[in-house]
Amino acid sequence: MALTNELVETESSSFKEELEKIVWVDAMVEEYESIVKNNVWEVVPRITDKSVVDSSWIFKVKHATDVIIEKYKAITMAKGYSQVEGIDYEETFSPIARYSSIRSILAQFSQMGWKIHQMDLKITFLNGVIEVELYIEQPEGFNTFDRESHVCRLK
Repeated sequence: MALTNELVETESSSFKEELEKIVWVDAMVEEYESIVKNNVWEVVPRITDKSVVDSSWIFKVKHATDVIIEKYKAITMAKGYSQVEGIDYEETFSPIARYSSIRSILAQFSQMGWKIHQMDLKITFLNGVIEVELYIEQPEGFNTFDRESHVCRLK
């Protein structure tokens, strides 16, 4: 039970707490550099008649085993729940496989004696096609110098 409590204590949802720990600052910098490198958004002046979705940081500890910490991961996320259906969006889509499909595929691989390789993709959603203009707030702590009031237009 003590081990479980130790794992829970290493993650936080407080941005200010995490700024005090260099591992989390490094993780945030890595995430932000990945976004910039992949040209995910451009910082533009705020448009008054456009809705802007807030953003926040999510902090996760990735473990290689139950006790060994493999990586500290910081993810900047859009707070999609702040959007209003019919105003900010018309429909939603989430490409999630059904568990029965996954079980069928795993069973077939097992039956055929094929190898299965699992991998973790860092930026899977970044190459989607966006047909409308979407704006999010700049990530906390990473506001562009002299453009603090600007927002990010997703590409």
